[in-house]
Amino acid sequence: MKPRIDHVVIGAESLIRGTKILETKLNTIFSSGGEHKQMGTHNKLLKLQSSMYLEVIANNPNSIPPSRPRWFSLDELNIIEKIQKSPRLLCWVLEVDNLEETVKKCGYYPGEILKLSRDDLKWKVTIPSDGKLIEQGVLPILIEWPKNQHPSKKLNKSNVTINKLRLFHPEHQKIKQIISNLIKTDLINILEGLPKIELVLSTQNGKVLID
Repeated sequence: MKPRIDHVVIGAESLIRGTKILETKLNTIFSSGGEHKQMGTHNKLLKLQSSMYLEVIANNPNSIPPSRPRWFSLDELNIIEKIQKSPRLLCWVLEVDNLEETVKKCGYYPGEILKLSRDDLKWKVTIPSDGKLIEQGVLPILIEWPKNQHPSKKLNKSNVTINKLRLFHPEHQKIKQIISNLIKTDLINILEGLPKIELVLSTQNGKVLID
């Protein structure tokens, strides 16, 4: 299997409120997700094209605080302030078939390899020990799912698809080299600018920008 975009992560202050905002914006309904007990978070999901999906995630107020920093910089003050008013785009995740080998050759440090689970799902993923986003979400988190096990298989179909994932960085040529060595896709644009990411989604009401 060639590496591919697995999912895109949107952070919210409240999962219920954040999901409602996105459902209104995209004119669709998110599917139930679950709890990440190791990270103290919970989520809801939206199926996109192929096996890709959109994840809205928030700190779970009913969960025991984790013994380590939460992933996706959700403990960082700047991210907490960023998602207070409305859900915001945090990062993207790349699926690979051999996580250990990809980490060795990816050209950056994606974090330590963790084995996580949610309900009956189990997977391996790279997360920095401090929980911080890599280059503010521009470089991907890497994930490996067991064969024939992927959350998208249980998601309802939607009319929402990824039109473009835009990655901005002052060293855009360096980022472009790293990304091109990982994945071949016309869904990603790499542009010069301050580090940030933008997601353009195609919906039944036209294109919608999430940043």
